[in-house]
Amino acid sequence: MPLEDLLEKPLPKIPADIAGTLQDPTLITLTAFEDKNRILTDERLHMETGYRKFPGKQGYLVSMYCPMPGVTADMIAWWFWWHPREDLRYQVWFPGEHFSNRYPKREAPYFERDTMPEFQPNTQLPTERISGMRMPLRIDFVEPRTFGFSPDAMERAGFPIIVCGHVGLLNGLVWHTEMAHMLKQTDDGLLLVSRFWLGRTLHNPLLRKFVLTDQTARGMAEHCCVEYRNLAQILPGLYHEYR
Repeated sequence: MPLEDLLEKPLPKIPADIAGTLQDPTLITLTAFEDKNRILTDERLHMETGYRKFPGKQGYLVSMYCPMPGVTADMIAWWFWWHPREDLRYQVWFPGEHFSNRYPKREAPYFERDTMPEFQPNTQLPTERISGMRMPLRIDFVEPRTFGFSPDAMERAGFPIIVCGHVGLLNGLVWHTEMAHMLKQTDDGLLLVSRFWLGRTLHNPLLRKFVLTDQTARGMAEHCCVEYRNLAQILPGLYHEYR
C-alpha cells in the first residue's frame, strides 16, 4: 500500500473503558521514576490508563497501554530507525497530529544505512500536536539500562524491548519529560505499557505553570492511546513491504 493512502485511513477510536478512566485522574498508581522497574514486574500496573499529579513539584504521571497483536520487537526497533528519514513516514503514524520528524546531521551514519544497524542512542526532532498545541520536540533515545531499567527485570517479566528517552522542546533548550514505552511479549504479539513522567525535568516556574496542567496530561494520554493503536494496525504491513 502506498504511504499516501495511509493518510486517509480512519484512525482508531479511544476505547470506551479508557475514555472512562480519563474522566477520573485518581485511578492510576503513582509510580515514581525511580521505581520504574516495578512497572515491569507488577502485572497490576500493565493495564493502567490515565494521568495523576504527583505531590509537590514532581509533575504528572501519564499512563497508557495498547495491545499490539501481530507486532514483534524487531518491527518496533525497525520502525524507530526507519521512519525518521521522511516526514511522510512520521505523518502516517498519526495523520493530522504528526507533522514532521528529522535528526541532526551527526546521526546520519546511523539512520542512513542500507540495513538496520544495532540500536545506538540517537536524537530525533519530531513536530506534533498534543492537547491542541503544536510542539517542536527533541527526544534523546537511550538504552534501557542507561534509563534505569534492569535487564534482568526485563527478561524475567518478558519485555524484549523498551523505547525510552528524554523529551524536550526547542532542540533541547527546555527539557520536560521522561518517556518509556515498555513492550511485553504476549501470545499474539506485544502489549505496550507506556509511562510519561511529565514535568520531571522541567524547572522553569513559568513554564511549569503553563505546561503542567490536567489538560496537557490528558492530551498526552489520549495522543498515546490513538497513535499506538494506529501503529499496531499499520506496522506489520509496512515492515513486510518496506524493510
